[in-house]
Amino acid sequence: MCSRTTFHPWAKSEARPELYSRTLTTPEFVLAMLNEYALGQSCPSLGVTVSVDRSVPSTLDIQTLSSRLEQAFIATRWTHPTVAIQVRGSKEMIYRVHDAEGVATWAKRTVQYVEAPGGWLAKYEQLSREAVLPTAIGDSALLHLVMSPEQASKSQITEFDLLLHVHHSLVDGAGLRTIMNYILTELATSDSSISFSWGEEGDSLQPAALDAAPISNELLKSLAQMPKEISLPPLVKPDEARRGTGVVTYTIPNAHNGETEFLSHLRTRARANNVRLAATIQAALVITLYDEVKPTEDKVATVISGVDLRARDLNKPWGERNRFVGFAVGLLEIIRTPVSLLEDLEGEERFWTVAQQIQNEWNAVSERQDVAALGELRRPATAFVLQMALAGVNKSSPKLDMSVNYVSDPPGDNQFDGVYQDEQSRFKLARYQLVTDESTPRLSCRSHSWNGELVLGISFSYKHHTRDAVQGFLDKWARLVESLGQSDTTGISGDVTDHNDS
Repeated sequence: MCSRTTFHPWAKSEARPELYSRTLTTPEFVLAMLNEYALGQSCPSLGVTVSVDRSVPSTLDIQTLSSRLEQAFIATRWTHPTVAIQVRGSKEMIYRVHDAEGVATWAKRTVQYVEAPGGWLAKYEQLSREAVLPTAIGDSALLHLVMSPEQASKSQITEFDLLLHVHHSLVDGAGLRTIMNYILTELATSDSSISFSWGEEGDSLQPAALDAAPISNELLKSLAQMPKEISLPPLVKPDEARRGTGVVTYTIPNAHNGETEFLSHLRTRARANNVRLAATIQAALVITLYDEVKPTEDKVATVISGVDLRARDLNKPWGERNRFVGFAVGLLEIIRTPVSLLEDLEGEERFWTVAQQIQNEWNAVSERQDVAALGELRRPATAFVLQMALAGVNKSSPKLDMSVNYVSDPPGDNQFDGVYQDEQSRFKLARYQLVTDESTPRLSCRSHSWNGELVLGISFSYKHHTRDAVQGFLDKWARLVESLGQSDTTGISGDVTDHNDS
């Protein structure tokens, strides 16, 4: 590996106010085109519920909270100017420098207050039907404060929701969690008297993941010779109105069915069978999918997953905790499980054989080098990827097949501090969920752990599925996982009525 030139550098204009711009990497371009032509497909949002410690003697009404949240988002822009980047023409990112007044105007526009029952999830489902980033004025990141009517009327708020919605070319799931953690930190310590030297934050604009990654000399040459323009056939946006994305979740508490330390017990069982927790949960997903679909023609079950480059494939300091917020997902990996394994085996033997097969596939993935560069070199396949995605959006069949998306997010405390406080405020992150817009028939499944609990979630297209059907599928997946975490595992038949380890 060696140092080398930057492929997507930030360029600073000479005119004032300054404007920074850079071209999109291949993965960022694909996401921008999906956002434009496939109804925001795969665009991420992060919803959190925050509790307020009543023992702290400070008043927190809706006006105070809204004002402090704007200040927190301004401070976030100073450290992570990504939240104010715009995606222009699906070809480049731009960051416009503003003075303090302009930044305050931006914050009032992008921090939006909503009073409605149903919390952040109801607001998210509304946005999935009505909004695609960027907004008409060009904003590519929005922060929503969502309050129940009961809480909004209180002079002392005890709980509130936040929903962070950002263009996928700018961030991935890990980036959203880092940004939200920073927002919560600043919300607890917000000081309106602090001033910023606006313009200097341009120096904090982060590189593209490709330019933060190690690349071998061989692939450096290939990247240098790669055509810069991406040739695309005519693309047509779907005619019909967006039906929106639904989200269902299932939380398995740490004390479950009389068992304590559920997650610890589940990890112990996984290790005893030479697999990690993520492969264990993925195996439960594959078995549930097989038992639900009962395929007659499919020869393999496929799980499509993205790999976070931060842990192994970004140079220092970008791989450090909560440092890189940009899009840093490597190649989409397709983990294939032969249907014969699911047909020919039963019970625990079937489960752990499938889990070991999945773990072996992930072990092979972890040995790959130059992952960021390989993603960039897939530029010639961009047209095919977009056409396949649009075909999925236009597909009318509601029937499940043997293919799903699955991401095992890292434990929440890898990125969230959990408690945010100063002398006047104390906030606690009660729960969170990362969701992605889904316009195709494929289910987008995720898992993460937080406060000792394991959370499973599924995003789905309302055009292709009903909430009840997806909830039923999720319940079966969750109950199979639950059976694994119990001392008595006689119920592990598998026929039960957002890569990182969770």
